[in-house]
Amino acid sequence: MVRLLFCIIATAAAHSSLIYPKPRNAIDSLLPEWQNGKAPKDAAWHPCAGVTQLPCACRNDTEVCETAQTCLWFNVGTSIGCTEPDGGAKGNSNPNMKDRCGSGMKATNNDPMHRTINRDAVAFSEEDWTRFNPWRAPGTAPVYDACGRASGGPHVTGGEGVYTTTKFAKVGDMGSKLPKLDSGVVWKAGSTVETKWSIRANHGGGWQYRLCPSKSNLTEACFQENPVPFAGDSSLMLANGTKIKLKSTFLSEGTLPVGSTWQMNPIPGWLIGTPKGGFSCCKHWFDPPCYDPVPVPNEKDWHEQFLKVEGMCSGEWLTNITFYDQLRVPEHLEPGEYVLGFRWDCESTAQVWQSCADITITADDDIDIIV
Repeated sequence: MVRLLFCIIATAAAHSSLIYPKPRNAIDSLLPEWQNGKAPKDAAWHPCAGVTQLPCACRNDTEVCETAQTCLWFNVGTSIGCTEPDGGAKGNSNPNMKDRCGSGMKATNNDPMHRTINRDAVAFSEEDWTRFNPWRAPGTAPVYDACGRASGGPHVTGGEGVYTTTKFAKVGDMGSKLPKLDSGVVWKAGSTVETKWSIRANHGGGWQYRLCPSKSNLTEACFQENPVPFAGDSSLMLANGTKIKLKSTFLSEGTLPVGSTWQMNPIPGWLIGTPKGGFSCCKHWFDPPCYDPVPVPNEKDWHEQFLKVEGMCSGEWLTNITFYDQLRVPEHLEPGEYVLGFRWDCESTAQVWQSCADITITADDDIDIIV
């Protein structure tokens, strides 16, 4: 039981990494020990399946995925309606049906088809245990910093969220204070562009991109002024390298900024166990976007198998699934230097993941190739 409890707590830390444009959160990749997709030995972690893994392992086509510690910039302990996160001080971020500040805010995302877990629960009922978590009112859960916070808060919390100190940052530092990292990316206003990101540990929910002028303070308010609309369905690179087109699910009601569009996470995890304890086995949260022949855990060894399960397009601890999003750069933007903000609001935990990338936006018609 002690081992089981430890493993459940360890799964509390979801992780995501913006891959392209390369974010300033990946600045540690400039250091020799983090270059070429590597990590120092003391940064590796051991999930309960017993396999040593890199903290932010991902896949970037045929190129090296140099995200370094990007997946360790997030916000933990955040509920909709609150004014700030609690950093895990009011309990961990496992499913615990908690209004962490007592705001009483009602979830705005209640359509079962826009929810990524526990879809059968009646909204606002006792069984609706995700109703205070960020994805249930996308964009409204408070964050420490619009570019994430190293390890999620002022101190390391339960789960694999330990940020390794480098000359650039340490646990508790704010992502907006990281040095600028030139991504080399130039986008034309009004054009369609592509971004890439990966999930390291899957907690459902959904995501959005936003822009803030680099000369401005990188606050949520600034990013909320310029949400970047999706230009069409996304694509997904599966664990075997195959790329498929998704039928993306977009949400624009009950979101912040008001009317802005978010995309729902299409990758289901496994529904195993219950928020109040006990055994419940075994099914996907919802149907995966591709044929996914994953061995189903049985009651005898369900937990051990669960932690090893990674399907072609489903799972919890993922290393080889990459999203390719199509975005439309807002036409009204003045040419100049901007910061692209990526925000992923989780549903099954009280967490928000964020990354920020330095880019250039131009109105120059002489630029023929948009990268």
